[in-house]
Amino acid sequence: MQKELYELIKSKKVILMDFDGTITDTEPLNYMTWKEILKIFGIDFTKEDFVKIVGLPAEVIADKLGEMYGGGLSRETLVPYIPKYIEVFLDLQKKMNIQIFDYVIDLLKEFVDTPKYIVSNQIVEIINDLLDKWGVRDKFNGIISCLHLNLKKPEIYVNTKQYFNCEPNECVLFEDAPKYLLEGKKNGMATVGIQNCYNKIEKADYIIQTNTTSFFS
Repeated sequence: MQKELYELIKSKKVILMDFDGTITDTEPLNYMTWKEILKIFGIDFTKEDFVKIVGLPAEVIADKLGEMYGGGLSRETLVPYIPKYIEVFLDLQKKMNIQIFDYVIDLLKEFVDTPKYIVSNQIVEIINDLLDKWGVRDKFNGIISCLHLNLKKPEIYVNTKQYFNCEPNECVLFEDAPKYLLEGKKNGMATVGIQNCYNKIEKADYIIQTNTTSFFS
């Protein structure tokens, strides 16, 4: 681990981590799962269209898909398909060698005693399934799925005392979404931006580059 990153983390009481694009590259699986779900509606979902929804919260994705395709797609029409989404995703992941990022493994080994929480827009069953696959579920102190709790990430960043028993300035936030990095920084968090092929990180206290280009090749 780079010394600068180590020094940034060691001064904090809690580590907060996004999941998709931050702990692993789930986007190929997310794309293939959405493709299967949208087939039900007679829609041929393309990679080009998928790029337009990468990193968005679930409720925003539903609205965006409605704008893109019409056909009655909305939050209300897609909510009943959440169990189907989970089923398709988990079936696909069994066939793919999706791996946890190396830097996360190093982090879990280096900061064993620092509480670590996942704060994600991803479905909690999917997060748990992958953590179990990698044998690291017990390395995290908890998972907050914004979808399940009907919360937005900034609400959690403001209320860290309630969720993690610490102030925002005592947290370090790992995120691949620039807007959430800015929200974290606004609340006094130290920020680590995870750079991948889906984003462009310009403002963070530290930036980690990951190799996620294969999906677009």
